[in-house]
Amino acid sequence: MSKEDKFEKIYQQLINKNNEDMEHERGEARVENRYNLLIIAIVILIEIAIFIAVFAITNIFSGELISLFVVATGAIYAVIRHRGGKSKIEKYENDFKEKVIKEMIKSFDEGLDFIPTDGITSEAYNEGEFEKYDRFKSEDLIKGKLKNGSKFEMSEILTEKRDAVSGSDKKYTTVFNGLLTKVETQKPFNSCLYLRKDVKDKNVLVRILSGKLPFDELKFEVDDPKEFEKIFDVYTSEPDIIAKIFTPEIKQMLINFEKDMKMTFEITIKNNFMYIRFSCGKMFEAAKLSKYSLDRETLYKYYSILDLTFELTNKLVELLNSVQYS
Repeated sequence: MSKEDKFEKIYQQLINKNNEDMEHERGEARVENRYNLLIIAIVILIEIAIFIAVFAITNIFSGELISLFVVATGAIYAVIRHRGGKSKIEKYENDFKEKVIKEMIKSFDEGLDFIPTDGITSEAYNEGEFEKYDRFKSEDLIKGKLKNGSKFEMSEILTEKRDAVSGSDKKYTTVFNGLLTKVETQKPFNSCLYLRKDVKDKNVLVRILSGKLPFDELKFEVDDPKEFEKIFDVYTSEPDIIAKIFTPEIKQMLINFEKDMKMTFEITIKNNFMYIRFSCGKMFEAAKLSKYSLDRETLYKYYSILDLTFELTNKLVELLNSVQYS
């Protein structure tokens, strides 16, 4: 059965089971959202009136006063939206994860749990040897034991770098936002292997400015197929292992996903752990309130990433178990 057919089957199951409840909740959430926006609009008009009055009296244009109004508006909106834990918008968003996403995850493996309020630790993320960061956030944890016996963890990750600014202001720039998967295999992998997005411009200046990877000296040229080498860079401590792990089937799977989803993803394999991350932005969130609660495009994106993750994980674990190390 193709991926599209499998998705269509689970999609129809989700509609049959959740359509009525989720659409009712979406309707209530939309009414609450319009009410929230109306209140904020009134607050902003009052703030503008206060600012004009202060300016008329003092004839002073105060940037600090504007900043105060902006902060106050954000705080008021946060209070209004949360509504003491009784927000219909939050209930809709939480129920989407509990009713829809959890069932989609279970369709891949019944042994997995979905815990939206938990996440993978920063220590586990660092083991994959990705970027450096100053602030780390994680949520939407999927964990359990797969049918092949491997321990599995996946969650949404946000890493941020602090901007170089003067004063006490702390501003951050997003470095990575997407999903990280960590798989603990039963058989140790006696090599290190890294799959990264191809660096299009490999000249010395660009590499200095962009930063040297800790494993740059392990770079290995993969010439077959050429299309794979154009998309990915491969680094390994044992070149002979490349053909055993990145078989033609695995390579084509990775090429097809990159083409279909237009999404960067990276892999690290070392010791008895495998890390796969997708630069997919926020995940497992309900579509905009203006869209159908079970929006097909939104759910297809989530399903496609999960499908590749589990298929790739199972195939790589199978290959790792069959590889004879020197």
